[in-house]
Parts: sequence; C-alpha cells; structure tokens
Amino acid sequence: MVTKARAAAAVRAAAHSSQERGELLSLLDSLADQELAQWLIVDQDDDETIRAFIRAKAQGAAAGPSSENTAAGGVDNSEEYAKQLLQPPLDSPPHLDDLQRFIREPPAAQIPIIADALDGITLSPRLKPHFTVASGQLARSVGLSLMSPLTLGDSEVWTSIAEHLVVVSLLLALDKALPSDLRIGLVAERDQRDNTSLMTVKSLGGSSLRPDGVLRGNSGRRLLAKWEDKAASMEQAVEDLRKKTAAWTQLYYGDIEYLPCFAAAGSNLQFYAISRASGMATAPRAISPRYDLNNTADRVEAVMATVKFYQLLCAQQTRYPVDVLPAGAVMRAHGQGFTRELLFRTDVLEIRKRVSPWSTFASLCGVDFTRLEQLYRATTQRQGLVHAVKGAPTLQGSVYSVDLIPVGLPSSNTLPATEDDAQRLLHGLLHGLAAIHEAGFVHRDLRWDNFACSPGSPGSRRWFLLDLETCAPADQPPPPAFQPVGWQPGTTLVGGRYTRASDLYQLGLAVQPNCEQLVVSPEGRAFMEAILTPPVMQERSAELLLAHEWLRCEGASICRAAGAQPGER
Repeated sequence: MVTKARAAAAVRAAAHSSQERGELLSLLDSLADQELAQWLIVDQDDDETIRAFIRAKAQGAAAGPSSENTAAGGVDNSEEYAKQLLQPPLDSPPHLDDLQRFIREPPAAQIPIIADALDGITLSPRLKPHFTVASGQLARSVGLSLMSPLTLGDSEVWTSIAEHLVVVSLLLALDKALPSDLRIGLVAERDQRDNTSLMTVKSLGGSSLRPDGVLRGNSGRRLLAKWEDKAASMEQAVEDLRKKTAAWTQLYYGDIEYLPCFAAAGSNLQFYAISRASGMATAPRAISPRYDLNNTADRVEAVMATVKFYQLLCAQQTRYPVDVLPAGAVMRAHGQGFTRELLFRTDVLEIRKRVSPWSTFASLCGVDFTRLEQLYRATTQRQGLVHAVKGAPTLQGSVYSVDLIPVGLPSSNTLPATEDDAQRLLHGLLHGLAAIHEAGFVHRDLRWDNFACSPGSPGSRRWFLLDLETCAPADQPPPPAFQPVGWQPGTTLVGGRYTRASDLYQLGLAVQPNCEQLVVSPEGRAFMEAILTPPVMQERSAELLLAHEWLRCEGASICRAAGAQPGER
C-alpha cells in the first residue's frame, strides 16, 4: 500500500501546477488510512505514477455525485442490492465451455447507480433496463466506474489506472457491500516491482514473472483471479497471462477447472479463463468481448461483466481446499536482525527462498554458505529432503537465494490419521535425515513445520524435510543464541555438541504429539521407543532405523517411500 506521507511527497514532487498540488493534497488529507490501503499504488511506485493515480481518483470524485446526492433519502441499500445481484446463487462454477455465455448474460437484478451518473451517460434501450437509480456506496461506486474520466497514453500506468477505476474498484466495492457471511473478503494485490526487493523474479529478457495483479480471498492464500496490463498490446498482455501461469498444481488451485483473469492494454479490456491441462496451464481463452473503455456502451457492458465476474469468483472459492498454498504470494518472516521470504512461483512449480542479510543469519545459527553448498550438492540424488533446482544456493552480496523443489503440502494441514500414515511419515523423513547425516551434517531444527508431503490421498502421501538452511556439520557446539523450539535442556546436546543422535531424538519429539496415540502395534511402539532414546544413549543411526521391521524399508537405492525423489516437482 501507499502511505499518506509517501503519496503527499509524490504529489509535491510531480504536480503539474500549484493548483493541482493543492487539490491533490487536499484530497489526501480527507482520506482515512484504510481508504488509502485499498488503492493499488504502493510506496515503491515512482512519483509520476502516484500523482497520476491520485489525479484520476480526484477526477472521478469530481465527476461523481455530491454527498447530498449520495445520501438521498438517507438510506444506503447497498447490502440489499449486492445480495440481489448475486442471485440466483451458483451451486458450482459454470463449465469452461459455458463461461462466455455466463459472463455476457446481464446480472439477474438491476445494478444500482446514483442519479447524477445515470444522467451523465447515454444508455441504449438495450442497456438501460439493467440499471436503477439508487443511493448509497455501491451505487456511487458503480457511478464512478462508469463516469470517472480515463486518461490514456503511451504508459502502462494509464492502463492500470483505467482498469482499477472500471473493474478492480467495483469488485472491491461489491464485496464490501455484502454481509460478512456472503462476501469473499476480496484482497487486491499488485506487483510492487521493487528492484530492492529480496523477491525479484525475472525472465531471461528481464521482464517480471510475477503477475501484475491478483485477487485473493480474505485468508490471503487462495489466488482467485489475476490480471495483466500493457500500454498498448493486448496480445502481449494475454501472453503474460499465459507465461506467468505456466505451472498448474492442485497445491495452488485445488480442483478448479480454470482460473478467471482479465487483461488490459490502452483503452481495451477483456476477461479470460486459463484452464488446466495435464499439470500445465493452457493458453488463456477469451470469455467476454473486447471492451473499448472509451466507448460508453462498451464501458457499461464491462461494468455489467464485472458484476458477473464477482459472482463467478464466489462460486470458484468453494472449490479450493483449506490447505491450498498461496500461489504467487510472498510469505515473509522476521528473525533477530534478518528477514526470510518464500515465494510460491506460478511461472514454474518452484519455491524461491531468500534470507537477508545472510551474515546476520549465519552468525546467529552457526551456518556457513560454502558448507550449505556442499550439502545441497551432496544430497541432489537422495530422497526425503528438498533439492536446489540449480544444485546449490547462491549468495549475492547480503542476499542468500535458493529455488527449491518439490512443492509440497505443509504438515500443519496433513495430520496422520492412522498408524500406516504415521509409518509413511517417519519412513520418508528418516530417508531425508539419513541423506543429511551421510553427507556429514545434522539438521538441528526438526519440528512439525519443517515437514511436508506430496499431494494426494492420505494413503499415497510421501514425506520429506524442509529448511536445510539450519544444517551444520555434525558434532559441533551450536552458537549460544541458537536454540530452536523443541530442544530439551540437558538432553538434546551430547557433551555440549549437537550430534546425529540429537537429530533422531528431536525427530521423535517432533512427531510424538501427532503419532504416539496412532502407533499401537508392538513393532511400531518399539520403533517409537528406539527413536526417542536420549542421544547420549542412542546406538542406532538413521540408516539402522530405516531397517527396523516397522518401516520395512527396501533400501535407499530402490525404496520410493519418501517424498522429494530426485527431479520431482
């Protein structure tokens, strides 16, 4: 989002006249922070982009109704109108082949619009019956979508502003008008294109591979729709939709048949759908006419299609599992003086991980970049742990970076339910631990959040280890400040050193709360007792535990029980 201070600074720097500066600063002063949070400009945008966006907002407000007209009758019926527009409720999303007909059909109810806006446009006899004069915030938002002046030029900025005024702002207004039990909780995000970000993802040609914009549900995880903008070429915008959605996985999209989206170039806007096909996304399919937003009739139809698009998103969100991964999102966590980020990429099925500043993280955790390189390369052909796409991580300046495969379900959403589930979990994780130990390292941060599994039915899930960045050579004393959650004072370390046996013990402790009650067979209980042996007394290795009769491992060279097989995505 853009802060009021950043917006004001941009206006002062880029205003075209003292009069414009005063008008735009006055508009900013009148806005609450939550209103600014809904704008798709961000602090990282340049001064001219921010000025142009605020100018467009100011022009829209001037073209819209006065506050007296907005409150005509003193009643805001936005909620009732919004509920009527979503009738009849969809039991499921329309089939892809029926989607164009659905989008082109008018909404079932009349769209509310304030009188000033309706008087300011000329509607044909075909379109006029689909609108009704009303007061309230939703009617005002519809009026602004139809009446806000659009400034179009040779910059992508103008395209994104027009798209926001006509489509994105109306989607958000419609969502806000609904009662809490019916609304999506829609969140709009735009690529900040910040060159200083830890999470830049670019093609070989230097263009961003992150979507220009996405719409998510209120949890921030479900990617419900996306969009692309170009200054002039619709074909290029559509191509960006395709290449930035190249990877299709149940982990991101559940069992939806297609991903709704839209593209804009200059004054042109069009809705699309990207369908799944054998794990890859197909070329976007147009599901609406191409609207010229400079043409009144086209702009009216684009507003009507936007209402139907929202209804489609309501139906789509029911098809997503609760444990869906946040496609295209950056998940950020702050440690003691460092930042760690994960990006769930949509151009390829990989996760990009960044840590910065690396020196702070490395000192705190007692890790070494060169040794991590060695570990990733040594385990490339082993199962049960994540792999670096290019064989090893990179370090550029203070930024540590690694692209990881495979993408798996987080363990927090895949609790074991039977003893067989628990057996598969421990079998897979032990393969990963055995690979790390054979390379001369220990993991040191074995907790439930650092486990993942392949998607699929519970009986087919295969497990693997995450977060190798805490790995260090075996039998070394950890730094005083490095004490991960779960370490047991006086037990985990052996003579002040973290050993391979320490890893086995910590793995046992990590799975115990979710597995102990499930494991009832004599063999299973014997295994749990063995892995929970205090490190100072442990005589078994990970390899020996894999040979335990409860796991029945066929040997690392032929066993395929673990997740993250070499090359698996």
